[in-house]
Amino acid sequence: MTDLFPRHLSTKTGESLLIREAEKRDASALLDYVQTVAGETDFLTFGPGEFNLSVEDEEAFIENSHQAPNQVALIAEMDGEIAGLLHVEGSPKKRLRHNGEFGITVRKAYWGKGIGPRLMEAMIDWAKASGLVRKLNLKVLVNNTNAIRLYERFGFEKEGCIRRDTCLDGKFYDIYLMGLLIDGQ
Repeated sequence: MTDLFPRHLSTKTGESLLIREAEKRDASALLDYVQTVAGETDFLTFGPGEFNLSVEDEEAFIENSHQAPNQVALIAEMDGEIAGLLHVEGSPKKRLRHNGEFGITVRKAYWGKGIGPRLMEAMIDWAKASGLVRKLNLKVLVNNTNAIRLYERFGFEKEGCIRRDTCLDGKFYDIYLMGLLIDGQ
């Protein structure tokens, strides 16, 4: 599926945006990126200093994404800097491998430029082209209204709620489970 990427696009502000698959050479920059976004929002499952992979671990993670037909790691790049990241992870189990769960982040300096929607479009195109991924799933904090609107704009539906899933500063938060059927069935 190398014909899907790289994609040369424009942001909604007219700036140049590159969406491409992560490569092993990106490992160190991706780890730096994750540490940065961890401190920019409370909507992630981890905070600053809690995502502790080595460069070698990250390289293996990227390589696994390349090898598995139901996984992809997409980088949104602007001016040579990682502006956003989307990763879909699928199960190796035969009964579950048609599902992919994804996470998406955009660096705060790039919020409001339409990078999230560009990554979502790329992911859905990838899933359709995969011939394997027939459902995309995600978890989102119920108070992350901007993200929920984005997901719903792409056809994701709320499928359930897990109460008290996340604890931040001693306060519990519920999450929604959302999903999108790729083939509409």
